[in-house]
Amino acid sequence: MNLSRLFFLSGLVFTGLVHASDVDVWLNKMTHAMEMNNYQGTLIIRQADKVDALFVQHGIDKSGIWESLEFLNGESRKVIRKKDTVKTIFPERELVTISHEIEQNPFHPQLPKNLSNLKQYYDIQLAGQDRIARKNAQILEIKPKDKFRYGFKFWLDMDTGLLLKCDLMDSTNKVVEQLMFSELTVLNKAPELLPESEYKGFQSIDLDLGRHQQAVNIWNADQLPDGFMLTRSSTKPGSAGGLVHQMVYSDGIASVSVFVEKQMSAQKALNGISKMGAVNAFGMPVNGHQVTVIGEVPVDTVRLIGQSIRYTQ
Repeated sequence: MNLSRLFFLSGLVFTGLVHASDVDVWLNKMTHAMEMNNYQGTLIIRQADKVDALFVQHGIDKSGIWESLEFLNGESRKVIRKKDTVKTIFPERELVTISHEIEQNPFHPQLPKNLSNLKQYYDIQLAGQDRIARKNAQILEIKPKDKFRYGFKFWLDMDTGLLLKCDLMDSTNKVVEQLMFSELTVLNKAPELLPESEYKGFQSIDLDLGRHQQAVNIWNADQLPDGFMLTRSSTKPGSAGGLVHQMVYSDGIASVSVFVEKQMSAQKALNGISKMGAVNAFGMPVNGHQVTVIGEVPVDTVRLIGQSIRYTQ
């Protein structure tokens, strides 16, 4: 999930009649909050019947913007994103995995830079105020105009615009995933990042070894929900040999990943729909290949995109 960050303003009073300019103020404050604030805190993530607690740090220093997530339950691990490099450190296994993100996304929900495009596919409104992590918060609701995307509810810190809580909601307004800070401290300067000496000598694995950008897209989706477009396309070696083609489609806030590889055995291949919490997946064979579509979007979205994937060469 980079997901630019968590976001907004003080002193706005919700009267029930909200001008578009008020919504725009909060949207813009949310968009820039992560570029202006250093902070750390404990983040709780609820997905289906699974709950994770993470210690989050976000810093802005001379090297740019960076962030780290330390998992407080389950296997001990820490994820550090700096510029376009993501390192996951497993202390007990003395292992570091490295991946590279072309789009330097945050770890949690973000708004697109072009907010006017967002308003074509979502209705956005202020929805009262609340208190989260001992901070006053403005609630912002983002409701989809069609069945191909989830809705969002953001709780934004009145003083900084940072995102304190995020609910991902289905068409019945049921919460299918939730992120919430139980504690958040805004800092005057960047927190201390884990020094590389702490994992010096660990085995290092580059997860993107062999990955390259496609010069030509040989797989394409013939049908996409309005507003979704191809944002990234690449290939890398598959675990069973051959290449895995990956395409990412997004409307600026929701995204879907498509993976295409040589067809696997029937026992291993996903054929149809699979669901886990907010994440839906769809798989089917196409031209001797296995197509798998995954995203935090409704079932209709992964099915529509998956059934329209075509080989173009």
